[in-house]
Amino acid sequence: MGKKQHSKDRMFITSTEWATEWGGAKAKDTGAPFKRLPFYCCSLTFVPFEDPVCTADGNVFEMMNIVAYIKKFGKHPVTGLPLKVEDLIPLIFHKNSDGEFCCPVLNKVFTEFTHIVAVKTTGNVFCYEAIKELNIKTKNWKELLTDEPFTRDDLITIQNPNALDSKVLVEFDHVKKGIKLDEEELNKMKEDPTYNINISGDLKQMMNELGTESAKTAFLQGGGGLKAQKERAAALAIAKSKSRNPIPDLKSGNPNPGFSVVDAASASVFGRSAASARMGDDEKTKARINLHMAGDRMPVNAKMVQSRYTTGLASRSFTSTAFTPTTKNEFELIRVEKNPKKKGYVQLHTTHGDLNLELHCDMAPRACENFITHCENGYYNGVIFHRSIRNFMIQGGDPTGTGKGGQSIWNKQFKDEFNSKLTHSGRGILSMANSGPHTNGSQFFILYKSAPHLNFKHTVFGNVVGGMNTIANMEKVRTDDDDRPLEEIKITGVTVFVNPYTEPDEEEEKIKAEEEKKKSAEEDDVSLGSWMSNTGQVASASKGGGVGKYLKSKNSSKSEVSNGDDVAVDKSSKKRKNEFNDFSGW
Repeated sequence: MGKKQHSKDRMFITSTEWATEWGGAKAKDTGAPFKRLPFYCCSLTFVPFEDPVCTADGNVFEMMNIVAYIKKFGKHPVTGLPLKVEDLIPLIFHKNSDGEFCCPVLNKVFTEFTHIVAVKTTGNVFCYEAIKELNIKTKNWKELLTDEPFTRDDLITIQNPNALDSKVLVEFDHVKKGIKLDEEELNKMKEDPTYNINISGDLKQMMNELGTESAKTAFLQGGGGLKAQKERAAALAIAKSKSRNPIPDLKSGNPNPGFSVVDAASASVFGRSAASARMGDDEKTKARINLHMAGDRMPVNAKMVQSRYTTGLASRSFTSTAFTPTTKNEFELIRVEKNPKKKGYVQLHTTHGDLNLELHCDMAPRACENFITHCENGYYNGVIFHRSIRNFMIQGGDPTGTGKGGQSIWNKQFKDEFNSKLTHSGRGILSMANSGPHTNGSQFFILYKSAPHLNFKHTVFGNVVGGMNTIANMEKVRTDDDDRPLEEIKITGVTVFVNPYTEPDEEEEKIKAEEEKKKSAEEDDVSLGSWMSNTGQVASASKGGGVGKYLKSKNSSKSEVSNGDDVAVDKSSKKRKNEFNDFSGW
């Protein structure tokens, strides 16, 4: 007998008995465990990508590998469906300061548990949380970085941690069928840029010269063809000859640093001096010097306003007998610049047609005042456009026609006027030409095409609102090697439609009207007080003038009473005893 003598008397068996005695044991799974592909790896080579692209189903690939795969097999590596190169969508992954992939809006680092989506129209990658809170819930279907419109169908899921059956390596089509790209083919694509690309002519010659000595020389000289290299060499020579006051090299202590070829290249392309092109973030001395030299220019179209100080005539006449006595203090009138709140409108008559210009006098007052005053004075009449670059701009405003002359209405250079609302975006933008910061004169240029690299370097003060056909005709004119039009493009005349600087100021007119209204109201109050104190005697009082006008009115009232009825006098005297009256009779 024992404690466990009835241990076998049960109506069930244990799991161990089932596995060992009753054949319930199963063979161990020898297959590969479940494994998902990380979001930062290529779905074809399983290595981290450098230039990511994706398909509409959210599979990410390295661009070089997927292009070669599609050209060779013509199908999707994961699903096996037909696929074309045009169906690939470039992706833009953002990184933080530590080099980790993150959401550009929430700065949330991407991990294997992050829901990641991409916008098809722009290719920017975000975490789903940002899209959900800022786009889906608010129904604001504009991209969070570029503000471009998109729809919900444009959202591509790159990684969904809740979908465990997505991106399983063993289910990929190229893994099942054992399809691989030859390493030799990949090496050829890396070594030869023209591999699998049908090119001919100049492009083929340019691609063949990559990596050669001539290509290195062209790179050191700033790129471009022989014409561009000659222009940069000429600009470099001019910069060296004119570098009397170069920017001091603060780091090395060299007071006369030279100009590099890159500086001259920037000067040639953007129409600036080499010194201005060389200026970096730590070298603002030149700009400050130009700003100080430009100074405050006396406005041509100005107005007289009251200052905070008086003329001093009252105190001067009080302390000195040599001056005329003055008993009233008056505010001093000073001359100030006129900043209009209206737009200006000018029409340029050229040999190739008319250009209607809208001037932003409210945002760039000095540049517009300079331009519109030159237009009224006939400064631009007969002036040619001396420089024209197709797909860039046309420049004019120099009476000498060389691109080195022209002065402002103050006969000195004036300051830049930058505004974030005025940028070099769009065809027909009107902007000031300069040779560096705060060196504006009379020259201007009109854009053929957007030039964002000129923002906050040149002052935008207007745009073309009529005459786009004229701009097209100007752009078609052929030029020589110096970008000078072979056919003369000249300003034959200028018509000024609206000049806000010479028009009367609306605010001043309102102030004058209010002052006149206030003055008339004060006069009405004075007459009303006189009527309340001397009823019926205002007319007689108004006949006299000076200090004794009230005495005259009093005497006249007494004479009128004396000539009246005696009974009336007695009644009034009795009435005066019984009640209080006003004090007009005192």
